[in-house]
Amino acid sequence: MNGLRVITSGVVLGAILLSGCGNSAEPDEAQQEKSPVMNENPGETQNAEVIKKGVGDVIQSIKGMETELSAEADPERIQEMGKEMSSVWDSIEKQVEDEYPDWYERIEKNLYPLIGESGNPEKDLEKIKRLSKATKEDLQLFLEEVN
Repeated sequence: MNGLRVITSGVVLGAILLSGCGNSAEPDEAQQEKSPVMNENPGETQNAEVIKKGVGDVIQSIKGMETELSAEADPERIQEMGKEMSSVWDSIEKQVEDEYPDWYERIEKNLYPLIGESGNPEKDLEKIKRLSKATKEDLQLFLEEVN
């Protein structure tokens, strides 16, 4: 019986202590005013950061592909880089499409053909170069708008 009282007391004491976690004397509104990022929707800032990082990663993939093209143009490596580019874009694609539909359409006009061409067995290196340049320019302009 004493063991039950000790356990019950411990549970009650733990609940009291945990209920105080995260509470402060200031209301939430006062805490938000002191926040360095004063944004009505904090999720937007987080989404923009995710998008910026993802777009930056896609740009890096394109630059890597351009380097490969100017070096030895290993078809397997180009295909692998195209898959990597596609994977990175896929991770942010839905957010870009939802939040920036015009930019999404503009970017996909060159990006998807670039990814497709990188996977072709008979690669058109000049076409890949042209699509890489156009896609990279669009992504960099998009990044300027997101900032």
